[in-house]
Amino acid sequence: MSVYLEAAVDMKDEIEEIWTALHGMPEPPFQETKTAGFIAYRLSEAGFDVKKGLADTGIVADLGDPAAGDLTGPVIALRADMDAMRHDIDGREVWVHSCGHDAHSTIVITAGLMLARRCAGARGRLRLIFQPGEETGLGAGRMIEAGAVRGVDALIGMHLRPVSECRVGQATPCLWHSAGRTLSYSVVGKPSHTGRPHLGINVADAVAMATLAVNNVKPDPLRCATVNVVALSAGDGPGGVIPERGSLTVNIRSESDQIADELSSKVDGAVRAVVAANGAEAGLKREKQMPAPRYDEGMIALARRAIVSVLGEGGVVEKITTPGSEDFHWYARRTPRLHAAYIGLGANFSPGLHHPDASFDKKALVYGAAILAEAAADFLNSGISFEVGCEGRRM
Repeated sequence: MSVYLEAAVDMKDEIEEIWTALHGMPEPPFQETKTAGFIAYRLSEAGFDVKKGLADTGIVADLGDPAAGDLTGPVIALRADMDAMRHDIDGREVWVHSCGHDAHSTIVITAGLMLARRCAGARGRLRLIFQPGEETGLGAGRMIEAGAVRGVDALIGMHLRPVSECRVGQATPCLWHSAGRTLSYSVVGKPSHTGRPHLGINVADAVAMATLAVNNVKPDPLRCATVNVVALSAGDGPGGVIPERGSLTVNIRSESDQIADELSSKVDGAVRAVVAANGAEAGLKREKQMPAPRYDEGMIALARRAIVSVLGEGGVVEKITTPGSEDFHWYARRTPRLHAAYIGLGANFSPGLHHPDASFDKKALVYGAAILAEAAADFLNSGISFEVGCEGRRM
């Protein structure tokens, strides 16, 4: 049995205690103050040099080496996200850890604790990154600007997988996310009395027609891509008033950034043209962008060795292509020297990601922590030869 799997099994009660604490404090993006405070306390206790307040609530924790002072290369970082998701339940707005970010933070904390106790080479060369605001698509970029990956050579992320993709006791060293674009529009018309509609510009008509126009943007069926209207509104006043204001949100997923950008351009043109044809005006309030992955062959091989060490050859799923997206990929996109891999961890997550009643098998916490610790120890003890492939693939 892997030494880190043995250690994680021994820490099972501690791991579940950490997860229970984090699960009980779900917080909105960039407001993860309790979460950050808890993480900082646990890591400071273990001897990490903790820096708080990056990108509002983010944390960078370096395993210090009293002899060396600052981090010395090559350096590996493990990254987790912290934010919860908003759900409307029984007419109330509540925040729920329905995407497993509490689990990811638990896994990275535990991997860090094990490496601090068992891997002398980790001192001065290990960094843990706890990122806010992943669901907004802005968290990784803000952490980069705050210096979270400055001096880091290698970065590994991990995400629990829904039961349809990967079961507990399995993991993939290559979770291939989709590129994502979310276009949010405000639509403005002109109010009037409903008995005199010719004096106004009905935003309800404009939003409805724009929805039909978006549905006519057809991706190439031979390429993996989807275009969906995911939210729309028009007016919120009395029934006798032609509504003046509305909104429309469109989500795009595709196998590449190029396709996502092409579809975004088509959607934008369709929305603006149809809204204008109705006499109204559409303004793009925000475009959320999630990039396609950029991985390194050497890092994928490193992740695979760690999975085999913990779960055996039978536990490896070589590659999973998922329609989900991740802002993790901004780290490698915006830091060319950074070599990255992203592990998909089987967890029997059901009914599915982003469902308010989501749950998973807690054995995944033990396996995930052991896999990340194995991968980091492998990197720190033996080094790694990076092989850069083509842009956006490195496969």
